[in-house]
Amino acid sequence: MKKFFVTLMLVAAVAISSTTRAAEFEMVEYSAQVKLQWLAAAGIPQAQKFLKEIDRPVFFTADNLNDFARLQNVNSLYQELNFAAAINYVREHNYSNVMDLACSLSPRAMILGDEGRSVIVGELNTVCLIGDWMVDEFGALSKKTVDYQVIPVEDAYAMTSNADKLTGEICIIEQGLMIYLNDLQRAQMFDNIHAILQKHGGCFITSDFNQKKYFTDVAAALYGADAPTLYAETKAMYEKVLDDKIADEVLQDERTAMDFLAQHGLKAEKIPLFSTTPGLYCAKNFTAEQLAKVNAVAAKKYLWVITSAD
Repeated sequence: MKKFFVTLMLVAAVAISSTTRAAEFEMVEYSAQVKLQWLAAAGIPQAQKFLKEIDRPVFFTADNLNDFARLQNVNSLYQELNFAAAINYVREHNYSNVMDLACSLSPRAMILGDEGRSVIVGELNTVCLIGDWMVDEFGALSKKTVDYQVIPVEDAYAMTSNADKLTGEICIIEQGLMIYLNDLQRAQMFDNIHAILQKHGGCFITSDFNQKKYFTDVAAALYGADAPTLYAETKAMYEKVLDDKIADEVLQDERTAMDFLAQHGLKAEKIPLFSTTPGLYCAKNFTAEQLAKVNAVAAKKYLWVITSAD
């Protein structure tokens, strides 16, 4: 299987230019693998299996990241909350069709696919290559139900043509992408989401419109008044690898965000991340006092359920 993976990557190297390939691998290292590392550190078995199978070194350690222990705890918790909240929403509303956009090297698609749901993953080319390989490493159903596709979210044809492969209402999941898009890309993405929801029905779920406050609340649940520092350190960590600034102030005001969605034919309802107290793998790492505060964050209305306003 490892040999097969290497062959895939060699094929990819031939198929795209060296410049493009280098840029895409940088994004895999930056966005996809780091999120997988945090999910694995949280204790999610499927994420640990995923990280072990791809056989790549973890991106950050105590040797290269100051304040590593606290940053790992906060980021692992934040990523597991997002990971689990999306799965929980799909299950509670019994969606048979899912589009998971920019989900990184995450086993979420395999988990939902093994439940018999049709899942299309939209990602970078290199992430799709790894995802296609990893689908075969998971359950019996996922290799038939999960489809990795190169889908730039601003590309109307890529977005709508892949959505058209699904029959019935679609739950579109996206967490953590919006802050990396420029204004035009962001507008195009929401136009495309509107077109899909208008045609197929369903919803788009995200926590991106309150990600800064949400992340800071997660950090505060564990480390109190140090939360702003931990947010700033996390932002700096990602910006250093990306070698660019992150637009973390964009659309973080609720009224502005609602107006933006209305301009794109969409409306939103804010709901709790979880309708009941979640069972988190990373809970074992926290004190009883910390866990009570984490559960309070999990009950906050940080999940935006976006639908067509038409």
